[in-house]
Amino acid sequence: MAAAAPRAGAALVVSQSVASPDAIVSLASHEWERLPETAAQARQNPHAVVVLTLPQTVTQFNCHDCAHRTETLSRQGVDKSRIRIVPLTGPGTYGEAVATRTLVTGEHLRSLLVVTSPYHARRSLATFRKVFETTGVSVGVAPATRTSEARPERWWAAAYDRAYVRYEWAAMLYYRVKYGVPLSDGARHE
Repeated sequence: MAAAAPRAGAALVVSQSVASPDAIVSLASHEWERLPETAAQARQNPHAVVVLTLPQTVTQFNCHDCAHRTETLSRQGVDKSRIRIVPLTGPGTYGEAVATRTLVTGEHLRSLLVVTSPYHARRSLATFRKVFETTGVSVGVAPATRTSEARPERWWAAAYDRAYVRYEWAAMLYYRVKYGVPLSDGARHE
């Protein structure tokens, strides 16, 4: 499998900065990876609101520590008054983008930075850009590479990486068909 697609893992890990984002969006799930990067981005951008997405039905698989995310960010230097919880009305990353769009347009924000897991970065960026394409809102992505166990350059060597890489490529194809999300994101690869 690795011989056929040696860059399959690395191709998923993209980064796209946004100068002075108005919102930093931490996607639900994988809080151990995403929240430290969210806090770091929030400290670098003290004017930005911090958005936490909340799945319709919370499970250990889609938001294992939802109840404590605000406190975790507060302990890492993010004032609770900056945090907005956005309940989802639809499933998955697409649902997160749609719910975020409602908040961002309602608060008249002009730019956002999505924080997510490394392998999820490409699909997240492409999805958010698709959902926000007619709004004039700038969208970037920051993969939580410092706190992730992902090893994209050797994705075939560990079960975690193999499973996540296969899942993400399948999800990207599904999002292309279901939502019209492009496979290319136009971002810089890590």
